[in-house]
Amino acid sequence: MSLIERLFGKKPSVPPTSRMHSQISSGGLSQQNAMTMQGTTRRELLRVVLRDTLNRHGIPSAWIAAEVLTTTSRNGERGVHWRLMIKHWDPRLLACEIALQQALIKRVTTFDPLASNWLTGISWQFALEDESQCPPLPHPGSWTSAPHELVKVAPAPEKVGGVIEGPVRIAPQAAPGKEVDAARADLDQLLAIRDADFKQHGGTKQTWASTEPAKLDAR
Repeated sequence: MSLIERLFGKKPSVPPTSRMHSQISSGGLSQQNAMTMQGTTRRELLRVVLRDTLNRHGIPSAWIAAEVLTTTSRNGERGVHWRLMIKHWDPRLLACEIALQQALIKRVTTFDPLASNWLTGISWQFALEDESQCPPLPHPGSWTSAPHELVKVAPAPEKVGGVIEGPVRIAPQAAPGKEVDAARADLDQLLAIRDADFKQHGGTKQTWASTEPAKLDAR
C-alpha cells in the first residue's frame, strides 16, 4: 500500500515511484513533473500529520500553522524544510515544544519510513497577532541564579478539646479607682515592717545636730 493510500484510504492519483521512474525513462513523464508531484505528495503528508497530531493531543489547530520550504543539499539533492509557526501565545506550548516535535517526527516516519532522506529540518517561528500577553525579559541574574527553594513550615499542633497546654497564671487587674489606694497600702505595710525590725534589734534613732554656717571673725 502506498503512502497516499495509507493517508486517505483510496487509490493514489499520483503514480507509484517505480511507475514514475519508468515513465521518466520512456519519456512519458519529464523529471521536472516527477519532482513536482513528489513535492506535492510530501507537502500533503506534512499537512495531514500536523493536523492529526494536534487533534490527537487536544491542541487547537489554529494555534500552530506550518510552511513547507524546498531545500537543496550540497550534493544537489532536493529536500523539504518544515517551518512550524506559533500563532497563539500559551506558556504550555513552550514547555512541550520538544515533545510535540518528537511526536510529529514519529508520525511522519510512520507514514514514510524514508522521510529522514528528504525531511532536512524542522524550525519554529513566532507569528503572533497579539504580543501584549507575552512576559518581558527577567532580571539578567535570574538566568544563572539558583532557583528559590520553598521552605516547608510545620503545621501548628492542634488543641484537642480546647485545653490550654502548660500552666497559665492570670494576674488580677485592679479597678481604675483603686490603684492609688493599693499603692498607699503597700507603702504603709513596708513602713510597718521596717519599724518592727528596728524595735526588735534595739536600735535607737540617731539625731543629727543642725548645721549652721561658720562665722568668720572680722579683723
